[in-house]
Amino acid sequence: MSLPQVILTTLAASAAVGLLGDAPAIARWQNREKVPGGGDTAVQFVANELIVAFHQPPGDERLAALRGQLPKIIGWRALRHAPHPKNDPTGVHPLAKVRIATLAEGAVVPALAGQVGALPGINYAEPNGILQLAVEPNDPLYNEQWGPQKIEAPAAWDITTGDPSVVIAFIDTGIDFEHEEFQDGAMWINRGEIPNNGIDDDNNGFIDDVMGWDFKDGDNDPEDCCGHGTWVAGILGARLNNGLGIAGLANITIMPLRAYGLAEFIGEAIYYAADMGAAAINMSLGGTFDHEIIAEAVQYAWDQGVTQVAAAGNSGFDLPVYPAAYPEVIGVSATDANDELWDDSNFGRWIDMSAPGVDVLSCYCCQPGERSYRAADGTSASSPHVCGVVGLMLSVDPTLTPLEVRDFLCENADDLGDPGFDIYFGCGRINAARTIAAIVNRPRCPADLDSDGTVGILDLLQLLVAWGTDPGGPPDFDGDGTVGILDLLILLANWGPCA
Repeated sequence: MSLPQVILTTLAASAAVGLLGDAPAIARWQNREKVPGGGDTAVQFVANELIVAFHQPPGDERLAALRGQLPKIIGWRALRHAPHPKNDPTGVHPLAKVRIATLAEGAVVPALAGQVGALPGINYAEPNGILQLAVEPNDPLYNEQWGPQKIEAPAAWDITTGDPSVVIAFIDTGIDFEHEEFQDGAMWINRGEIPNNGIDDDNNGFIDDVMGWDFKDGDNDPEDCCGHGTWVAGILGARLNNGLGIAGLANITIMPLRAYGLAEFIGEAIYYAADMGAAAINMSLGGTFDHEIIAEAVQYAWDQGVTQVAAAGNSGFDLPVYPAAYPEVIGVSATDANDELWDDSNFGRWIDMSAPGVDVLSCYCCQPGERSYRAADGTSASSPHVCGVVGLMLSVDPTLTPLEVRDFLCENADDLGDPGFDIYFGCGRINAARTIAAIVNRPRCPADLDSDGTVGILDLLQLLVAWGTDPGGPPDFDGDGTVGILDLLILLANWGPCA
């Protein structure tokens, strides 16, 4: 195919995608699968609520008219959000178009969702589903951490132990702010907010959100309620080399967002993290319910360059679990100390990679003056292992895109199970040492195929000669096994002198 033909094909494909994007589709929440054996996934949702997204922010008259039209709707509430999308000071924030409908007793939520979703001016309507935390705690306390050794974190730490300028949000049950491992600058602080003055100083839609936000209770205190969040945060970011307790994967800055259970909380938290400058998000939770509100939030964060990592879940089946199964999210299954898949880990073609998730020692909630640690199992531990390595990666090169992060992790993982990608381990179990070394040692201008310091005509000719083949490296820049349109676009995006 000639270069003009390639460009025309690209434009035609883009136009086709645009046309198909407007075609009617089954709502995400209706497109559920069955568990093995034919049973239902038994997705839970709030009995008297509905998430409704409008094409435009609805006014009071529009909401009142819908209440008159649909008597089962007895009230509305808005979701908290920033005034505008990040980097778009005049745009409409996506959550400005979303309302939670309160329903009368006896409302059949799925049926009403279908009815509302079909109305003019409605983008979607879906039940407010309940997402589960992905941990199964056990009682014994182990005096060792096998996870960091298994993924060769010490060799990565020889290069970097993390940069506090890298902010990683974790969406969970909150954090124990008094724990000894989360002192000395470990916690994110919103410098644009003056503490406890009752004013939204930075005009982001949240009052006094100095230390994060509690989306579940609607306040500025994301204190941990039950230990899960503290355990997850410890794996990710307990202080290294502080002479106390355990070693987290990276000395980055942690943004605690207390949001679990309902889909609306998770969606709000993802938007907040992206709007407030998080470089990555860890989500050790999930469910088989595919929510529009979460899918759109995930896409928003991806568009802002935020790397997102999520747990595969602990049910031992191969059904997609969200948000891990979204293509914009790195989905992580759990392995044990022998590099075997944990018995209760979910799996499937939607898994990207695997990481330690059995008998993982980390922080736990404690009373003031106590030091509390415990070991537990779950893909909730696997996700922060990956996200911690992401923190190290972004400390070495903060310009990495979410796609580049995923590629580096996969290309340098330890291949387990069947050779290449498989449904249990994805591309393999993460290897921190090789991943960080690969980033440090990578060519700074990979599109410069002739190494003359400039991406130009000769490089373009090399790419076209390799068109349709699998060279096992450049010019297959996107690593999909074939030199094609995306590789051409990557080369053209780097046209000119290498930086």
